[in-house]
Amino acid sequence: MSKHPEMSKQKVKLLKRQKGKCTHCKLTFRDGDLMETHHKVPRAQGGNDQINNLELLHLHCHDEKHKMKVKSKRHESSKDSSELNDHPF
Repeated sequence: MSKHPEMSKQKVKLLKRQKGKCTHCKLTFRDGDLMETHHKVPRAQGGNDQINNLELLHLHCHDEKHKMKVKSKRHESSKDSSELNDHPF
């Protein structure tokens, strides 16, 4: 896969570092799999675009990983909203 003409140098490096496997599901990437580059530490939280902060995931694994983050944020915000009373003004 690393010799595919549309494969970026960055993805080739990540594929080699990860031994051809998705870091989320641990399955080997196959020809035709959609891959996403994922920031281990999000840029919004101080992460950067350096190769050591990136990992390669299947597209569906990337979606799943972000879905888990959204669920945990919703859970945290529901705890905060419990402090509100029935009178918004």
